[in-house]
Amino acid sequence: MLCIITNPLEDKHLFDYNQWKVFHIVCGQQSDVNLLLTMNNNLIIHMFASDRDSERAADIQDYQRTCSEFITEISGDYKNWVDKYDLSQEEARSRKTAIENVVKTTNEWIINYSDTIKKVDISMNDGINKMAEFTAGYPFKFEIFVNQLKRYTFHQLGKLKVNVKATPNAGRLTRIGNYHKDQLFLLNSSCQVDIIVSQDITRAVDVLDDYIIFDATQCHTNDLISFTIVVEEVTNNSVLERRGYSTIVMLR
Repeated sequence: MLCIITNPLEDKHLFDYNQWKVFHIVCGQQSDVNLLLTMNNNLIIHMFASDRDSERAADIQDYQRTCSEFITEISGDYKNWVDKYDLSQEEARSRKTAIENVVKTTNEWIINYSDTIKKVDISMNDGINKMAEFTAGYPFKFEIFVNQLKRYTFHQLGKLKVNVKATPNAGRLTRIGNYHKDQLFLLNSSCQVDIIVSQDITRAVDVLDDYIIFDATQCHTNDLISFTIVVEEVTNNSVLERRGYSTIVMLR
């Protein structure tokens, strides 16, 4: 049996730098991986001002530039956070390089594919999530494919077949977990998107190789979809590790 999750479109918001800065100073005092991911989730929730504040943006180019500069600036905070972990030099270098690649590619998406305030917000949010994910690292193998691409992808209009793959460490199981409380996935899009999942989507298995359908038939060319899926590593129904994997898709 399939379940359909409806995604109501969110209002457009304008990024409020000062509000984020205060929030991030508090978050930056911690170093625990799970706290990092939780705080990053709260950051996404709290970092936007009210809809009326969008009038402050003189034009889309100004807003693109502001958000692009912001992504570049906060990447240093995430790389500093990497240094708080007891990592090998190779692993620390790998995570920092991944963060730098997120900055480069996210800023390209902000400038090249985000022609509205809403799309800029989607691209920026996605980049922030990705930086947090690479900062925390992945203690088990976990990848998501859309149209055989990872992280930054393109897809034709219609239904997106999302392949979630994960392999736990020996003696453990893996499963798709809730992104936040009763929220299965984090989904942010510039159009109406519904998610079709199997009824046993959260069942623990030896190796995860599942498909989730994102129904974008109501979308238009150049719309953006960003989603984060969380996978957990479990034993005896107790969660040992959990990580998120963010993907952004431009429809063609």
